[in-house]
Amino acid sequence: MDMGLREMCVGEKRTVIIPPHLGYGEAGVDGEVPGSAVLVFDIELLELVAGLPEGYMFIWNGEVSPNLFEEIDKDGNGEVLLEEFSEYIHAQVASGKGKLAPGFDAELIVKNMFANQDRNGDGKVTAEEFKLKDQEAKQDEL
Repeated sequence: MDMGLREMCVGEKRTVIIPPHLGYGEAGVDGEVPGSAVLVFDIELLELVAGLPEGYMFIWNGEVSPNLFEEIDKDGNGEVLLEEFSEYIHAQVASGKGKLAPGFDAELIVKNMFANQDRNGDGKVTAEEFKLKDQEAKQDEL
């Protein structure tokens, strides 16, 4: 699909044909795509939505609040639950202050973001656990 969509322009229509060896192969997908299937897609590019930098599923549009954890922790109890976290992230996206990766399930992204912050897996995030991506400890690579 990546190859078939290269250099496509808004308003353009294409038929993309994906042979089995670039699709689901001889095995197919049980109950969905038969083995050795040739996939044919009729596509029209209606709008081009900019993605996010590689490795990001959410970005801030502008400066990040220095009191971010306190803003997310609406009840001020020092713990952020998934519901509080989700409500805050969605509010940031709705107001244009944040952006979720287009083409992905927004709830799944938020749940994964929360799980990454819930470092001890207890279902809540504390100020000690909470870190933005650029605050994460960097590891030396080989």
